[in-house]
Amino acid sequence: MTLLEVTDATDRPTPAVDLFQGITAHHGSSAVHVAARLELADRLADGPKGFEELAEATKTNAFALRRLLRLLVSCGVFAEPEPGVYALTEIGYHLRTDVTDSMHSFALMMANPRNQQRWGELTECVRTGASRVPEEHKGDPFQQMPPHILKLLGKTMTFFVGHTAGAIVDGYDFSQFRTLVELGGGEGILLSAILTANPDLRGITLDLPYMAENAQKRVAGSAVADRCTVVGGDFFESVPQGDAYLLNNVIHDWDDEASVKILANCAAELAPGGKVIIVETQYPERFDDSIAAKIAGRSDVNMMVNANARERSAADFERLVSASGFELNRVIEIRPAWTGVRSSMIVEAVRR
Repeated sequence: MTLLEVTDATDRPTPAVDLFQGITAHHGSSAVHVAARLELADRLADGPKGFEELAEATKTNAFALRRLLRLLVSCGVFAEPEPGVYALTEIGYHLRTDVTDSMHSFALMMANPRNQQRWGELTECVRTGASRVPEEHKGDPFQQMPPHILKLLGKTMTFFVGHTAGAIVDGYDFSQFRTLVELGGGEGILLSAILTANPDLRGITLDLPYMAENAQKRVAGSAVADRCTVVGGDFFESVPQGDAYLLNNVIHDWDDEASVKILANCAAELAPGGKVIIVETQYPERFDDSIAAKIAGRSDVNMMVNANARERSAADFERLVSASGFELNRVIEIRPAWTGVRSSMIVEAVRR
């Protein structure tokens, strides 16, 4: 006996259901945040499991967890190969903590209460144009972050840098330089990739002392250790000498005034014709519903809310570098491995 009767076999999703998905998108993201906290992807790494077994392992209510898991199935994070049994998908794989391309730390960072509170105050932010960052921290978005969030940020950037480095190396000719200085280089992942691809190049990576310590540990013993110098410092104060400067996802952390200060410090160390290379999310002049636009739009508003900063278009960068003693030379679109689309850009500017 059939319990379900189908009266119309043709499904026709409507614009209203598209809007429904936009209105309720935070339901899915909240479920992903909980999955990250419970490390559900790790628990499914060796194969499908029933919801009761998962509940016992996570010390959660079995039927509440099953409802969460089914929401995550509808988001594509998990699959339900048979009723009550759950498995990883290609999407859910990136929530594992034990893989090199893990986004687990990013999920936890986005789930932290401070971030959630500020996004909840987005209306006020839009009304006033003022970031929700406390006034005393607006000059430095990193001072507001407690140590555990800074640690998550470091792991998050390891993912994004690691999965963008190849596109940067392939998209730009670094062999033209003798010494490349990367500012805000984190653990030196990008600079190491560039040095590996350019055996005659020497590199210097500068970051705050605690990050420089991490970079030193990563670089030490690597194949490029003899060509890579790690420096702890503050690029607002001074920058090491070189014949080119590289800033990857650094400028978007700062407002225009602070960004001009960083770039002007680079200009002060360069002879005319010296270059600065800036890698950032590509912010379109005109938006649509493409993946690249979604990445840019979400990142930009997140920077507005959480860092008093912004993403910038090519035209924005032309104005910014011009105010810093440079002239925009060209903009190169690149396709980071993690997105699969042209969602980032390399901005090359030349010292006047």
